[in-house]
Amino acid sequence: MAYDSVSDYLTDVRVLLQDQVQPFRYDDPSLLTALNATLLEARRIRPDLFIPFLLDVPEFDTNDGTLVPMEQPFRLAIVHGIVGHALARDQEDIQDQRASVFMGTFNAMLVGPPNAMGRVRTGASNG
Repeated sequence: MAYDSVSDYLTDVRVLLQDQVQPFRYDDPSLLTALNATLLEARRIRPDLFIPFLLDVPEFDTNDGTLVPMEQPFRLAIVHGIVGHALARDQEDIQDQRASVFMGTFNAMLVGPPNAMGRVRTGASNG
C-alpha cells in the first residue's frame, strides 16, 4: 500500500483494527481525529518531517483522496500512531495493551528503538 491519501491510511488502519465490516466500530470522524492527533504527535517528536509546513501541521476532515504529505519512510509509523490513538480511546482493558504496543511502534519508527541503556539510537557511533 502506498499510503498517499487519507483514504489509503484509513483503509489500512481499519485492517489493523479488525474493523472492516459495516457498520464500523470506529467511524470516519474518530479515525480522522486519530490521524490529526498522530500528525501533531509526529510533529512534536520529529519536527524535521514538517519543515515544508513551517508551523502548520496539515489537518484532515474527510476520508477521501486528499494527499497526506509525509516522507515515505515514515508513513507506516503514522498508520501505527492512528491505530494506537484509536485503541486508546476504547474503554476495554485489552485495548490499552494493544494501544501501548502500537504507540511504542509509532515512536520507534520515528526515532529508532532504544538501546540497552534505554537511550534512543542515533546514526552516530558512541565508540
